[in-house]
Parts: sequence; C-alpha cells; structure tokens
Amino acid sequence: MTMKTTYDANILTYCQWRDDLTMEQSPFCHVDNLIFCCLAYLNWDGIAEGFTVSESVSLRDAAKLWESRPAKEQKLRVETDRELLRQSAASQRFGDIRLFRYTEQFSDTLQQQFSATAFLLDANTIYVAFRGTDDTLTGWREDFNLSFLPKVPSQESAAAYLRSIMALGFQNVYVGGHSKGGNLAVYAAAQMTPENAAHICGVYNNDGPGFVTDLFDAPEFQPLQKRVHTFVPQASVVGMLLEHDEAYQVVYSTQKGIMQHDPYSWCVIRNDWYYLDDTTTLSKIMDSSMRQWILGMQPEQREKLTDAIFHVLQSETNAKTVQDLVDGGAGTLSAVLHAWSDMPPETRRFMQKMLGELLRIIGQLAAAKRRSETLAGRIGADEDNGKLM
Repeated sequence: MTMKTTYDANILTYCQWRDDLTMEQSPFCHVDNLIFCCLAYLNWDGIAEGFTVSESVSLRDAAKLWESRPAKEQKLRVETDRELLRQSAASQRFGDIRLFRYTEQFSDTLQQQFSATAFLLDANTIYVAFRGTDDTLTGWREDFNLSFLPKVPSQESAAAYLRSIMALGFQNVYVGGHSKGGNLAVYAAAQMTPENAAHICGVYNNDGPGFVTDLFDAPEFQPLQKRVHTFVPQASVVGMLLEHDEAYQVVYSTQKGIMQHDPYSWCVIRNDWYYLDDTTTLSKIMDSSMRQWILGMQPEQREKLTDAIFHVLQSETNAKTVQDLVDGGAGTLSAVLHAWSDMPPETRRFMQKMLGELLRIIGQLAAAKRRSETLAGRIGADEDNGKLM
C-alpha cells in the first residue's frame, strides 16, 4: 500500500482553499459533509434552536454569539473545533449557511446522549448532522448498548428528528454524522417512508459503528443503499465495529491507531479525500476479532459485560466524563481497582473469561495472517523460480 506520508491537508486546509466559492459555484462534496458533522459537536443551545427556517441564524452570526459565551457554556470538544468554526464562519462558502432545529437530549436514566443540528444550504437543500459520542460516560455507555440492543434511544430520536425535517418539504436532503452520529444517520434514513427517502440525496457515515440487527436486509433500506457513503481511516477501529454490509471507502489519516478516528487527521486532495485501497492488516485483524468476539456472545452476555465495565468505571469514582477519569489520576485508578475487587467473584470471572476470549481470537487471527503471508511468499518465490506452471 503506497502512502504519501508527507501529505497533511485536512478540512481546515480545505476551508482556506474553498473560502471564496459558494455551494452554487462549487457543489456540495464529501469534505463539506465532514465539516458540518464537526460543527454539530458545538453547543448551539440558545443560538440555533429556531424551529422554522424563518427563525434560522447564519453560521457567521451564530459563531459570534457562540464566541461571546463563557468557556464553560461553549462546551468545546477539542480546540480544533473552534478553529474550524472561525474559518468556516468567515468564508463565503459557509458563512451564509443557516442553522436551526438544534436539539440536545441527555439522560443518565435512559442512557442517552443525542444532539442534532440542521444546516440550510439553500432554499431547497439541507444537511442534517447528528452529533457523535461526546466526553460523557453516558454517551460511551450508549455506544456499548449498540452491541446488544436492537435500537437505542438516540436512534429513535434521530429517526423522529429526520421525520420532522422531511415534513418541511425540502427537495434535497443530506444526512450524516461522525462516529456514533454516522450510525444514527444511517439508522434514521432507513426509517423514512419511500416518499421521504426519495428526497435523501446522500447518507454519510464517517467512521461510525455498524449494527447488530438486519437493518441492511430491510426492504425499505434497499433504495437508499447506493446513496450511503461510509468513510473509514486506514486503521479504523470504531468504524469497523458490528455489522457493516454496505461498501466503505478508506481515507488516509495522518494519525496512528485509534487516534485516526479524529476527523481533523483525514487527508484532503482539493475537494475530495485522499483515498487508499484498503484498511491496514492490523485493522482487519482487530475488525474480525471484535466481530467474532461480540457476535459470539449472546445479547444478555454483552449486556452483562457492559454493566460490569461501567460499574467499575463509575461506582467508586463518581466520574461523569472521560476527562474526569483522566483528571483523577492515581486516585481514580485506586477507585477502579477497589470497584473491581468489590465485584461479585462470578462477575469478575465472567469479565476475565470474556476478555481472555478476545485476546485468544486476536492471537489466532494474527497467527493465521502470518501463515497466509508466509505461504504467499513461498508461492511467489516458486513462481519466480519457474516451479509453478
């Protein structure tokens, strides 16, 4: 696999390059999709909650209002989101795009973390962006729940949200998200009536997990299947989880391992991605291993494992976010170890067995890959030596 490891243009570079061209002059593209998904991570509460188009606000004005807020109210995910907002809001391409229907639903009880923002590209065209997983442990818990529940609360909310947008009568609808947001986009689109689905121009799953249900076999999904765009980086972990029956394209990321999930690491060439032929060998091994591991468990076993993991993370630490766990340092580690030791012995044995099974599967697949590569090398050498006809 040939890679231009020195190539580092990303969506920020694209914003600078395309800042003087409107959507009319240069039509919506795959890179625009990811920009809207990143902007959907921002807190638009009190800024873009208008219910109708007449109550929408331009990105340029929304950015000014967002910047005027105290840092605590901005709820910034990563500093790069701020830079993207500043660049896009100042550009001719994105500055006049209008935001409305921002919503956020969060519930520890329901184990739900959901948010969506509608971006009006022109009078007849809209992009619906679903937020991915945030920093909360509740958000991560809902991701885990995807492995054993036929649907989670955020998927139901996403479908209801998209129906409300479709009711406004837009002729051209794009829907997408990054991470869990990509999963929500595919799920929501698949729940639309054939009449509404006909107006969906594209569905974007940007390194989002798949499904445990037979979503892709549903008759109502078939007409949409060719309009689903799934992008994963070359060492994708998150985006390869669960069932992905749809085709996907591989985007080169400048990061390594799990950090390739960062959308700002995805490389751009002009107005499209820098594509690779395939994911890495390690990604394939981890993908196959995780699928075998997860699908090899009964749903009730997946639920039991999820309950146990989050019991360990939350019962003694009182952490609400991943950052809380990081900031806790040695104190958090001590609390986690205490929670582990306090678990019923049978639960500890179950967790050890499940994690041991994952390591066993990874080892088997890695060994099989090494054997196949060795055999291929020998066959290639024999062919070069004229031993095979």
